[in-house]
Amino acid sequence: MKNSTIITITNINGSKSYTLGELAKKIIKYIIAGIFGIIIICFAIIYFLSNKLEDYQHKLSDKISEYQEIEKQYSQLKQTNQRLEEQILNKENELVSIQSKVRDIETLIGIKPKEGLETTERLNLAHTTIQERLLMLNMLPNGYPLTLRGVTSGFGYRQNPITPERKEFHTGIDLRAKTGTPVYATADGIVKIARTRYKLGFGKLIVLSHSLGFTTYYAHLDKILVKTGQFVKKGQKIALSGNTGYSNGPHLHYEVRYIGIALNPWPFMNWKLNNFETIFKKTKKRVKWESLIKGTKWQWTLLKQLSSQKEQKLQEK
Repeated sequence: MKNSTIITITNINGSKSYTLGELAKKIIKYIIAGIFGIIIICFAIIYFLSNKLEDYQHKLSDKISEYQEIEKQYSQLKQTNQRLEEQILNKENELVSIQSKVRDIETLIGIKPKEGLETTERLNLAHTTIQERLLMLNMLPNGYPLTLRGVTSGFGYRQNPITPERKEFHTGIDLRAKTGTPVYATADGIVKIARTRYKLGFGKLIVLSHSLGFTTYYAHLDKILVKTGQFVKKGQKIALSGNTGYSNGPHLHYEVRYIGIALNPWPFMNWKLNNFETIFKKTKKRVKWESLIKGTKWQWTLLKQLSSQKEQKLQEK
């Protein structure tokens, strides 16, 4: 048969022959071509998808790395946050402690700051106040001139210890002291008098001139350790106590005077930072404290200015 194709299929049961016409051949060819085309398309799709999958895997790997890095950063930030929270808590505790200490300092020095002031401002105010008061406590007589604190005779009218029939006004305080006991300056000052003999029966005497019109007297001394015109610091040893002059036994006669007027030394001997205000009440009739405090503040301002100028010069060098 023209344009026909015979296909023989052989198996165990024998052979069979099939005759295909031209149309059937074309159909089979198209089917085979179609199958090959589908196979090629499938391979192309598989190849394309494979590439896409590989890209996706790379991207996924990058995302996983980014996620791991973010997770690592998050862990670090979390640890940092915990440390900061601990530091904040510690700072808050410190602030509470500082505020408590500031209140204690304010109570100690007797100041009442305005409401609404920050802790730093209150601390600066307290610091300035303390510095001013410490300056005043260096400038003006306060504390004991001896390490021993026994009083044998107070300030005011008394029977004369040598001539008891006479009543006199005692212008100072007698402090118990063996001969040779160190005597200390109760404030910064200039040695106004340092004499081995002096009128009024003081014997060996030192008179210190302090700021704002105050002077202190140290009498009946055994030995004088300073000279007239010398500057002495508060707490500096200036003499040794004794029994010279009009005296009936070893002791130190100590006086505090303001513009020549004898004041009771007792409030000054007990004058400290923690009872700073008491001196103004106890001696307000004799001492014009308001103007003296203004003078102290002026001196403190001047000292700060001089200190600032000195720092600027050092920085310029």
